[in-house]
Order: sequence, then structure tokens, then C-alpha cells
Amino acid sequence: MAQRAEVIIYTISTSLVERHTKGDDDLKTLAEATGGRAFFPVKLDDVVTAFSDIQEELRSQYSVSYRPDQFVANGQFRPIQITTDSKKYKVRAKKGYYVPKQ
Repeated sequence: MAQRAEVIIYTISTSLVERHTKGDDDLKTLAEATGGRAFFPVKLDDVVTAFSDIQEELRSQYSVSYRPDQFVANGQFRPIQITTDSKKYKVRAKKGYYVPKQ
């Protein structure tokens, strides 16, 4: 549903244990599928840092668009991958998109 709505999800775990739980894995999967990021604070101060990092990322986003040559408006999911030639840049992008139906 989040991919269809074209939203980015950032998650912050409320589990304050140092090992990741199944719920933490689910939060990470959800965030990464939408181009967001998951945060796993181990102390309360880390929560403040997570919100600060989210704010910084939201203020420095770029939008990239394209239309494939063989475009078919069939409502199917299309995977995408965005890369960079330079290792100094970090690309965080959704894993794909749903083509609108006509």
C-alpha cells in the first residue's frame, strides 16, 4: 500500500535491546522498500538523533523520473535500481513502483 501511495516510510524501533528482533527486521524491510530508513536506538538520546537524521534526509531529497520506451499502463509493479559511479554518495531509493492503470 505504501508503494502504491508513493510514500517514504522512516521507522524508529521502540525496542531498547541491542539485538534485533523479528519486528525490527520488519521495520527495516518496510522502510527500505519505500526508500526510507530504519533506526534502532539503544538509548533514549539515540531517538533524538534519529529524528534529526530523518529531518536532514527529508530536506536533501532529489526527485528523478523517467518513462520507459515500452510503457504499458497495466498496474504492475516495476522494480528499479538507482546507482552512482562515486562511492562517496549514498543512494536511498524505493525498490520499484506500481504503474498506474488506465
